[in-house]
Amino acid sequence: MTTQASARDPGRATAELSLLVDIGSAWTKAAVVGRADGRWRIAAHAAQPTAWNEDELIATLAARLAGPVDPRVSRRIAALLVDAPRIAVHTPARPGRIALAAVSSELSGQAARRAAEAAGWVVVEAVTVDDGRPVVERLSALQSAEVDAWLIAGGFDEEGGEGALEVAGLVAAARGGGRSPVVWAGSAGLTERVGALFDPGVLRAVANPRPSADRENLLPLRRYLDGLIERLVERGAARQLAPIGFGRAVAELARASRLRVVGVDLGARYATWASADENGMAESRVVALGGLASPTLTAPGVPRRIAHSLPLAIDELAVADALQNLRARPGSIPQTDEELAVVHGAARHMLADLAANGPQPEGVDLLIGSGRTIGGAPLPAQAMQLLLDGIRPVGVVQVAIDPAGALGPLGALRDDEIVEGLGTLRDDLLTPLGAAVVCRGGRTGHLSMRVTVHRVGWRSLGPIEVRPGQLEVVPLPRGQVAELEIELDPAVSLGAPRRTRRLHASVSGGAVGVVLDARDAPLLLPRRSDDRRAVLSSWRDTFHREVRPPAEGAA
Repeated sequence: MTTQASARDPGRATAELSLLVDIGSAWTKAAVVGRADGRWRIAAHAAQPTAWNEDELIATLAARLAGPVDPRVSRRIAALLVDAPRIAVHTPARPGRIALAAVSSELSGQAARRAAEAAGWVVVEAVTVDDGRPVVERLSALQSAEVDAWLIAGGFDEEGGEGALEVAGLVAAARGGGRSPVVWAGSAGLTERVGALFDPGVLRAVANPRPSADRENLLPLRRYLDGLIERLVERGAARQLAPIGFGRAVAELARASRLRVVGVDLGARYATWASADENGMAESRVVALGGLASPTLTAPGVPRRIAHSLPLAIDELAVADALQNLRARPGSIPQTDEELAVVHGAARHMLADLAANGPQPEGVDLLIGSGRTIGGAPLPAQAMQLLLDGIRPVGVVQVAIDPAGALGPLGALRDDEIVEGLGTLRDDLLTPLGAAVVCRGGRTGHLSMRVTVHRVGWRSLGPIEVRPGQLEVVPLPRGQVAELEIELDPAVSLGAPRRTRRLHASVSGGAVGVVLDARDAPLLLPRRSDDRRAVLSSWRDTFHREVRPPAEGAA
């Protein structure tokens, strides 16, 4: 941050600064952008529970700026921060509520539900022809639901389906003469008959998300529901929504860097998955109950699965209790290693669920983690492990985090300004964790991969041998570039369309280094508790221990 004296008052310094603020449902994150040596930089950032008074956040930022700023400004820094221009985004005040009526729970119902949830809707009630309830109970359930919109799905395009007419009739009866819109996402051949059940202008037909038994096409429905939730729930303020801003920022980063980028923002209530190709063509999924306060984390069986994923011996009841506390107080800070392990276990579970319900993240050049749990992890190695364990991005991928939570606010700028904003702060925006080579498959008793690291200006490292179920971390500092020479077992894949046994890749270093990960995708764990914890502990220790170079090869 620079200070400059005016001509009329040479003894008084002024400061050029602004704030980037992301107001979440549990945490508020703020970053101070100031001018230093002629360049705009992120001078400080902080996070605090949203329930706290803003004065605490300003005081924290002021304390972190006290050393670097001009002494003539330091006494006034808190007042300057209060008056500074702000670019702010916020978590939606509430998710959109939708009622779903479908022919089958496994096909049309499941496809329509995933499309709705990926657009940020919460399905408050769902009825299907095969749910086992009498018609009168289904009708009663729909009538008691408080919703913003209705979604009807079912029937294959070439076969029609009388069951779709049955559930459409239930929606017409439950809705009555209300003003809430109805979305028909079923058989194209039934559109006219379904539309006749409603007043003119009420029904909007969208392409069938399940046009046949073996084909799914969620994108048209999700895109329509994206726009509908903006019109009904957050009118006129779409860019100021944190999930929208995050997705726009990821798209611009991909366009500017000519990389394929995936960004994941894991919050308390919402989880956002944004992917973009090298041309900036982006797709986002916003899951309204995909965060760490999600009720799905306390659903039957989930605490047990999370307990089994922990390297510490924490019983299922203790995990369930910790998850209930996390749901009730998502802004709390873990106080013990056990509490932190449960929070990270929950984060891995939600990331895995987010990755599983969309296109697999293969062929990604850059993976970005955001949100308090990932971006604010106590150690960079913990953030790296959360992303690799949860998402399993098969291939060679750079990994970074958004520690200041600045992507969302910058994405709220206008199109021309977002380019300038991201370009101006490019050196401070992301913290590189390093790179990862994540493979799928492998054979017991064989090597998964053999990797030699050729560092620019240094001696080569390796070859490093990695067997199935193992991982190795190779030191590579931030700013250093290396060429990887990778030899794969015939049973191992890096996700490329055409399998090849030898390949080369260029990677950049970071706070963790280069992770050679042969643990398969998804992760495979032993059944016995002791064996499972031993494996999980060894993985954790590999990430966390001080990295030392392996044997050196020829220069």
